[in-house]
Amino acid sequence: MIKLSYFGLAAIFALLSSCGTTGSIFGADDGPTEEGRFLGEYLAGSYAYNLEDTQASANYYSRAFARAPENAQLGAKAILAALASGDYVLARSLSVEVEDKTIAENALIRDQKDELNQSIQTALRSGDQTEARTLARQSRQIEEIEPVARLILAASDMQRAEYSKAAERLAIQPSDPKYGVMIAYLEAWAEYGAGKSTEALNIFSSVETDGYFNIISTLQKAKIYGEQGDEAQARSEFQRAESSGLSRIQTLMSKAQFLDNQGKSGEALEALRAFDAEIGGVETGPVRAAINRLEAGQPLGLSRTPAQHAADTLIDPAGSIFAQQGGYDTAELYLRIALMLDPDNENAKLWLGNILERMDRSSDAERIYEAIPKDSDYSVSAQLSYSNLLFREDEDEQAVNVLTRLYAEHPAIITREALATAYLIKEDYANALPVYNALVQSLSPEQLASDTSPLYHRGICYERLDRWAEAEADFQRVLEIDPDSADALNYLGYTWVDRGENLDEAFDMIRRAVELEPDSGAIIDSLGWAHFQLGQYSEARIYLEDASEKSPGSATIIDHLGDVYWKLGRFLEASYQWKHALDLDPTEEETARIKVKLESGYEAAKDMPNGH
Repeated sequence: MIKLSYFGLAAIFALLSSCGTTGSIFGADDGPTEEGRFLGEYLAGSYAYNLEDTQASANYYSRAFARAPENAQLGAKAILAALASGDYVLARSLSVEVEDKTIAENALIRDQKDELNQSIQTALRSGDQTEARTLARQSRQIEEIEPVARLILAASDMQRAEYSKAAERLAIQPSDPKYGVMIAYLEAWAEYGAGKSTEALNIFSSVETDGYFNIISTLQKAKIYGEQGDEAQARSEFQRAESSGLSRIQTLMSKAQFLDNQGKSGEALEALRAFDAEIGGVETGPVRAAINRLEAGQPLGLSRTPAQHAADTLIDPAGSIFAQQGGYDTAELYLRIALMLDPDNENAKLWLGNILERMDRSSDAERIYEAIPKDSDYSVSAQLSYSNLLFREDEDEQAVNVLTRLYAEHPAIITREALATAYLIKEDYANALPVYNALVQSLSPEQLASDTSPLYHRGICYERLDRWAEAEADFQRVLEIDPDSADALNYLGYTWVDRGENLDEAFDMIRRAVELEPDSGAIIDSLGWAHFQLGQYSEARIYLEDASEKSPGSATIIDHLGDVYWKLGRFLEASYQWKHALDLDPTEEETARIKVKLESGYEAAKDMPNGH
């Protein structure tokens, strides 16, 4: 049952009030009145959205809006719900209704806004703050829906190459900057599509401000100059964009296409290879695909229509600015409009799936990932994202199946590591080990030196499979490369203590790991457990209590805390901690050991595995 808050009910009755509804929402004999139906559809739309059923939400909101077409705020909800469901046909239909029924023409919008603003100023001068607030709300309602409707209709126009019509829709700038930037970018590319390159360049120059959007605008000008054949100006703008270090892949790919168009495929290939070498090599994705095409003597084939350019312009801000700042709704809006402009834009789909995951809309994200074709340059990234989503949903077996197929189809470093990690998460060390072996063997000494995690994780597999000599060798090799690897110091030191070997060196290692990671409950637990193994129970208690505070959800740490309480004669507290550990998803070994201790005491389980 969903309980509506006071504020939720207040919003509903505000909507009803704005529609002019009065009286009872139920008729005496004939069932629900028109107002009752409106309220039911609005509530159903809200309920469906809470259940992540965005299509149902869009349908109910649009029905409610049909009963109150003058309500701008509800119109905005209906349009945004349609966008969220990916139902672009419904979104466009609603936008047409908004344009026809609610705000008619852009000139009327301007007149309404101007009149309202003048009325607000008059009310303020007269001291009538209540009237001023009422008028401001009306002004805000027009502002809320008007940019969204225009964006959707303009994107639809541009997708059909009706650029002049789109430019006319986008001529008025809203006050909200999140819409303003998007409208400006679409207007510029619409003007360019209509053959007005000077106007397009001027718009991009007007958007240029200090910071991120300055670089995005610079990149758009570089594309235009490149397509016009102005090589010198294009190179200058590309250089400005590159020097910022922002939007690197989009800038690189756009420059490579420009150079390829200029007959300079060798220079394009050199730029792509330089980026590839800088980041340590890529085996999948658009950069690798572009390198492969040029190496095979094929054209890049990345030329874009103005609508597709406009779509590309919206993708990077969605992920790099709005999503990073927690503005997921705005990020989704940008990406949905991008997909209206370019329905096959797989980069936009990938980002949209990521945003939907962060919004806990897993089913919507899954549909997006599945819509990216297997032959796409973004297919590997999409499948990796899909597998991560499955792990989040506790669909571990399905996630492993996805990664197994992906590894078979694309045996690259990234897919090997993803599959090995998946087995590690499932504690399936026997299957993880051969994949880690293949991964380590595929890496050069330089690659291992830059990232020792494959060695470290292979060492865990060896240790868990009782192949200690090989595990020890991997941990020591990690420490030869990176003496300050807190994880390797902790794991090797802990295991030595557990085995009663090299105790002085082991303690030094664990203490050093604690210095490196003072807030790690797992590492502090290792130091406490080392003291426990030596019978230093008072010292162990201090560290284990600290570890339990830092990692209260760790079954291993809570189990260890129960052990030390038992050794200190605090039997009731020990039993409490062991019972608590059972609620924290312990391993099978830990579960068996804890149950024995609860039934017969610590000594009855002392020869069982410690569940490290």
